[in-house]
Amino acid sequence: MQIGVPRATLSIDAIQAMLNAAVARAKELDAKLHITILDHATNLAGFISFPGTARIAETTANRKAFTAVNTGMSTGQWEVYVNSIPVSEQKIIDSIPGYVAAKGGHPVIKDGMVLGGIGVSGANQEIDEDVALAALKAIGL
Repeated sequence: MQIGVPRATLSIDAIQAMLNAAVARAKELDAKLHITILDHATNLAGFISFPGTARIAETTANRKAFTAVNTGMSTGQWEVYVNSIPVSEQKIIDSIPGYVAAKGGHPVIKDGMVLGGIGVSGANQEIDEDVALAALKAIGL
């Protein structure tokens, strides 16, 4: 019997590259955002908050990253999934705190393992999504 399995998480270099790329893209778009990066266990690994960004958007950014790590799918894909299931199942999901079905959250997946996730919030969903994707591109995803 195998009693252990390997786990992987984001490297410090990857976290820094993601934050740098996300900040650069947000500045290009003149967007005030919160950017959250969580590790594979949903622990905070990196965070940037632009001055003047609505405080509620911080919670949303955190929850987008949380949703992405725990589901292994983008929050946009999660939204499509949630909208495709029966209302009775949606109520079950709604009873679990922390899940968000809105664009701007992505898991970081390498070799089939979820290493972490990013959540971006503070602008509209299209800008949040754009900035999150810029972060992923910075690490080759």
